[in-house]
Amino acid sequence: MPVVRNIAAFVQQLHAGDERLLMRALARHDDVQVASVLEILTPGEQDRVLQLLPIERRAEVLGSMRSEIAAGIVGRLAPEEAADLLEELDADDAVDILGLFGPAQLRQILARVDAEEAEDIEELLAYGDSTAGGLMSLDVFRVRKDTTVAEAIRMVQEAEDLPQTSFYLYVVDELGRLIGITTLRKLVTSKPDMPIHAIMDADIVHVTADTDQEKVAEIASRYDLVAIPVVDQQLRMLGVVTIDDIVDVIREEATEDILKMAGAGQELVDTRSFWSSFRARMPWLFTAAVGGLLVAVSLQGFEDALRAVPALALFMPVVAGMGGNVGTQSSTIVVRGIAVGYIEGSRIGRLLVREIALGASLGMIYGTMISVAAPFLGATADNPLGLGLVITFGMAGCMIIAAAVGTSVPLVLHRFNVDPAIATGPFVTTSVDILGLLFYFWLATITMDVTV
Repeated sequence: MPVVRNIAAFVQQLHAGDERLLMRALARHDDVQVASVLEILTPGEQDRVLQLLPIERRAEVLGSMRSEIAAGIVGRLAPEEAADLLEELDADDAVDILGLFGPAQLRQILARVDAEEAEDIEELLAYGDSTAGGLMSLDVFRVRKDTTVAEAIRMVQEAEDLPQTSFYLYVVDELGRLIGITTLRKLVTSKPDMPIHAIMDADIVHVTADTDQEKVAEIASRYDLVAIPVVDQQLRMLGVVTIDDIVDVIREEATEDILKMAGAGQELVDTRSFWSSFRARMPWLFTAAVGGLLVAVSLQGFEDALRAVPALALFMPVVAGMGGNVGTQSSTIVVRGIAVGYIEGSRIGRLLVREIALGASLGMIYGTMISVAAPFLGATADNPLGLGLVITFGMAGCMIIAAAVGTSVPLVLHRFNVDPAIATGPFVTTSVDILGLLFYFWLATITMDVTV
């Protein structure tokens, strides 16, 4: 990509102080590309580059950046300069940035923003950050149900500030309640004298202002929508969540789930300080450390078995490792299935049976392979057949346990309204290590006739 190739040139020109060459380089790239470069520069370099752009373009570049980084840039500006810049943004984009400021700094900036714009921003800030109300744009094109097609087209053509994402026209009654929706395509292909209510679709997919953003993205994905109207409890039209915000939510939620599953917090590392990353990871690693101690404690009763058959210790890592992998696979499938709405009540039993069957089948295959290879690896025992059976069925049993734990734990957490993404990573692997190794040694004690 051009941006990647020219990052070194950008930095070199910045350090050399050659503003003429830098401005020419900025002119060759669009706003999204410039935003991508700014996101990896230092704060000082970001400020210098931004000052070389006209204020209208600065706003477009800021709107294309991650809100955390854009907020850092705006926060370093004087309140008057920040207000001028934010006025060039759509209200919903400005709210994404201002929502990260403290009350005092927020008041200072809003006091210098145009009154009408400030009112829109304050209205959006009143909603939760992760709700449809916090995402929506107030810039919506509405028409009354008795408006004709010709009148609606003329209104669109004569609108001074038409929304940038005018995919739909929303039909409202005299009380402002949403009663229908029509597309621009249908509008321009209908007869001019037809009333809007004759071409509108009354079957409307909508959300309320307090709908969680993840649910909004799920609805948009399921119905293939590029915009979703937001209404209040009386179905009065409040705003619309557009495709750009929907895509951002999908990316944000997917990133959050991936990081939770790895026990690495909820935000990308480069958006947090060292201590924030430290605090995010420490609880999960503490859980893993405690889990490791519990594994050691739970295996204390099997010292005699290990002394009698030392070869059992050689295969502990592979049994625990294979079990952990299966548990992570099963839990990841379930977590993602829950997130996209694939897993429903009628499918839970079938899913659990399938994962357990997969664990048993794969465990028998790999257990047999490892038990056959064991003698060639120097693993010997007075009862080689017994050792082979312990490895084979121990592997199968551990993977069955892992599949059951990995599948059921996210479902249980989801049932109690706890984010199932936290069920993967250290939590599942630690549980599987304890239960799988206990089964492995229990099997050894009854198969190879060793005492504990």
